[in-house]
Amino acid sequence: MSAAYDHYPPEHTPPGTLTWRREPLPVTGPYPPLFAVMGAHGFAGTTTLAQMWAPAADTGTSWPAHHTTTQLVIVAARGTLDGIRAAANVLRAADRGDIPDGVRVCGLVVVAARPGNCPKEISRYANTVSELVPHRYNVDWCEPLMCAPESHRLPVWTPPRPDELPPPKKAQFPDVVPKQIAAVGQQICTDLLNDHKPSHTSSGVRP
Repeated sequence: MSAAYDHYPPEHTPPGTLTWRREPLPVTGPYPPLFAVMGAHGFAGTTTLAQMWAPAADTGTSWPAHHTTTQLVIVAARGTLDGIRAAANVLRAADRGDIPDGVRVCGLVVVAARPGNCPKEISRYANTVSELVPHRYNVDWCEPLMCAPESHRLPVWTPPRPDELPPPKKAQFPDVVPKQIAAVGQQICTDLLNDHKPSHTSSGVRP
């Protein structure tokens, strides 16, 4: 394991305690990331989501502990009982304060684990767990992503300028980010800017 990822404390960590990332988050665009996408468990979709949302950074299953890049966190979990249970453990750990100084958990994104409606039992559980965060987001099942290229070749959604034209209506994945995923990215950015009202514009959202 890289020295950038350490356990705190190293032994006997309770459920929901994740590793801490001690290095700054990567800056892959013209602006530092606005928020970090952190998985409540492995294979929660953090890499895919962070690649498609320009203002996001993928922090895997590690809390972003370095203060020089964003510590605003969106927790991601699969829409399964195990996934939501893992999210509950992570969010309870955050509520106890078992997280790095400066980290703020701003929302939970539930990633569909199958096409169609989520089973009622899981939906009710997710609703209950979502009460631990200011915002809840749902990413629907996206069949084209099953055959998507490597994550670094995925399309990227960037918050549009006020005078910027939207993509052509006929544009589809893989030329553009799926509309529902782009809409979730837009809502996250809107909520973060409303909740935290940064005093500068170098936060991953273009002025």
